[in-house]
Amino acid sequence: MHFFVSFLVITFFANPVWAQDEIMNSYFEKLMAHPDVMQVLADAQEMKEMSTAALGLPDPVLILGVDNVPVDDPSYGRFLPTSKVIGFKQDIPNGSVREAQSDRQMELSAKQIILAEFTKNRLKSLFTSMLLKLEKVRTQQELAENQLVNYAELETYFKGRLESGDGVYWRFAQVDVERSLIEQQLNDLKSERIEIESALINLVGEVPDLKVYTVESEEWKNADDFYPVKIAHKDLEAQAQGVKVAESAYGSNYSIQAMYKNREEGANFKGDDWFSVQATFSVPLWYNSNQAPKKRAAQSKYNAVQYAYESAKRLWLKNIKSLESKRDATLKNIHLLVAKDKSFKELSDSVQRTYESGETSLDNLLTTKISRLSIQSQLAQKRYMHMSLISEINSYIGK
Repeated sequence: MHFFVSFLVITFFANPVWAQDEIMNSYFEKLMAHPDVMQVLADAQEMKEMSTAALGLPDPVLILGVDNVPVDDPSYGRFLPTSKVIGFKQDIPNGSVREAQSDRQMELSAKQIILAEFTKNRLKSLFTSMLLKLEKVRTQQELAENQLVNYAELETYFKGRLESGDGVYWRFAQVDVERSLIEQQLNDLKSERIEIESALINLVGEVPDLKVYTVESEEWKNADDFYPVKIAHKDLEAQAQGVKVAESAYGSNYSIQAMYKNREEGANFKGDDWFSVQATFSVPLWYNSNQAPKKRAAQSKYNAVQYAYESAKRLWLKNIKSLESKRDATLKNIHLLVAKDKSFKELSDSVQRTYESGETSLDNLLTTKISRLSIQSQLAQKRYMHMSLISEINSYIGK
């Protein structure tokens, strides 16, 4: 047992990526209970219940009363038709209409389920993007602080040269301007970090101590793989049921009614009780001016939703391809910056050796270091953008 526990501990710390993935998944579970997701799921449950309710019958009507009671001398044994009445009436709306309405509500409920999945994906993407952005800000803050250290060394170096009689006043002004820009960048980064931490607290209730090592691209085949298009397709299916509702409206609505009449015996007649039953059904006599226009309207609405669905497919193909183009361009820029950083590292090492041999000035060495730190800051920005774009694209892809 001790060996097994030790093995788990060693495995956990020896595989930080695996450990981080496990922690990341636990935060994804938290996002599943986010109010934005729960609101959509509650809407889905409402529509599911409405689907069940659509199949139900309206409440029966209970009838209590008296029939044919004389006004001048109220009694139950004076006239033959006088009676006490108890009965009920049950309306039975068109069954085909109720089934189509139920199916329509189920399609809308299914749409909300897809919307909930999309919302979860978007929240996961936002969470991942905020973690990436936080790491980017931390990196850029560290690089900017290192630049300020180098600028402080430059200032000390120029003071020494100035004291020795060299006219380097212009370099003081240049260093001040460049250092001011870095200080402004640090202020902006501090503000950005506060904003990111607030967003993370809003998402999961805390600022996780996590690092996103990589984000893998999800594959897609066609526009129907995208969540917004899936949602538009569910709208189309729901409206198809709306057409069925209109098509079924030509059918009849029914009702049944039964009454029991209690009579008292009179001087000239027996007090036998009476019983009556009626069944009614509607006749679509005015179909051409009632149901037919509603059917045409429902079909026109279906056509409009179908056009919206086709438009959504085109729009999201364009949107995703645009995002992929930005992603690929950002990756190319990363390769360029990595190569440039490598070149500056070699240059910096060369200048360091030259400086140590007394063949160049400290000015050249520190300027080279500052330039490399600037490139590394750009590289941190591009890496964040690249993985953030992958995460955003993934959030639109339905599995």
